[in-house]
Amino acid sequence: MKSFLKMIVSLLAVFGALVGALAIFDKVQNKNRIKGDYLECDTEETE
Repeated sequence: MKSFLKMIVSLLAVFGALVGALAIFDKVQNKNRIKGDYLECDTEETE
């Protein structure tokens, strides 16, 4: 039973590390992303 719990905890640790690494990668990748509202443009909107 202890080996099963160790395996579960190990898998959760690996999953947590993977999610953290993906979050850091996304933060670095989208560093120059436009934040806030949409860009304003001079074109007229048609309905």
